[in-house]
Amino acid sequence: MKVWHFLTKPRGSRRWDLFLRATGVAGLATIPIALLFPTTIPLVWLVIVGIPANSPLSPILPTTYDPLIVEVGKHAPALIVTSVAVAVYMYTEFVNWHIYAWVLNWNRLEALRHNRWVRWGVERFGSAPTTTILFFAATPLPFWVVRSLAILHRYPIKRFMLATAVGRFPRFGVYAWLGSVIAVPRFLILAAILLGAVVAIGARLARGERILSDVVVDPSPKPKRGVPPTLPGEPPLPLPEDSSA
Repeated sequence: MKVWHFLTKPRGSRRWDLFLRATGVAGLATIPIALLFPTTIPLVWLVIVGIPANSPLSPILPTTYDPLIVEVGKHAPALIVTSVAVAVYMYTEFVNWHIYAWVLNWNRLEALRHNRWVRWGVERFGSAPTTTILFFAATPLPFWVVRSLAILHRYPIKRFMLATAVGRFPRFGVYAWLGSVIAVPRFLILAAILLGAVVAIGARLARGERILSDVVVDPSPKPKRGVPPTLPGEPPLPLPEDSSA
């Protein structure tokens, strides 16, 4: 029981805590697969590298996952690579959704919620939510935008995840297919990954931002001590009981 409490006890930033736990679980799960089926090692690498590429590290690794799918497409059937790529992305998206939902639902974001552009975006999203998710998932547009709009609109997570998977599948399928039919030199793939990281980090430094800051998570004000955070228009949430008492 003490071991379980030690393993599940929250530590540090909620964002990084969830990310590190998710990475650890996936890493442990892929070890026996790689040992029992050596031919799956490229797919295992896709899992191990794909999680950080779609995690809180994604802002500084914007061009990592897609080229990685192209590379793995050289070593396994395109359909299998696509399926694994989508599964990895959905795993990380599930974690990202809960991190964003925690921030947007528990921090005092009245100013953000009442921003006319945010309200306009939520209204537009509400007029065609599935189409909007599919469009963002199938294109290189920043996906945190549609994730935030879906949470603010209280869109069901099951529908969101389904639409995301449907939109990502053909996109990742194209990359896997390209890897299987075109021998893209590995140095070009590495160059694309490194160039994207350099540009992203350089842009953040030029704007005076922290390298690992998140557009939604980090700028959000923290709730005041002793005051239960609420969403605009909702009754106050009860204060949690002190478990240490």
